[in-house]
Amino acid sequence: MLTRLATFPGMAASVGPFSQAVVAGGFVFTTGQIPLSSRTDDRPADFEGKVRQVLTNLQTVLEGAGSSLDHVVNATVYLSDRSQEEEYRRVYAEVFSSRAPALTSICVGIWDFSFEIQCIAVMKEGSSL
Repeated sequence: MLTRLATFPGMAASVGPFSQAVVAGGFVFTTGQIPLSSRTDDRPADFEGKVRQVLTNLQTVLEGAGSSLDHVVNATVYLSDRSQEEEYRRVYAEVFSSRAPALTSICVGIWDFSFEIQCIAVMKEGSSL
């Protein structure tokens, strides 16, 4: 069974033809989350705030899809400025602590966002959509 989840309460509306998450085969695949809150013009000013907002968005999507940050098995991080890697890793480690998933970090130019993350998580046991 394949379930596509386009929007989640409290998050900015998608700006393209994609799903925020797809649930398939007991896994949740998320779209890259960017540092926006409930409106597309509402962005944290400092980089740490951006990282925290992205991780909050990721948590919202995962929980809405029947998973959680505790169930993330793989994450891909896109960073636009390598000099901010240490700061992102500090916040990321704080959020994921000892349950750190497999991780790939890539430094690229990503529109006007400095940080984006996507992940794959397993569904919570007994969870269904």
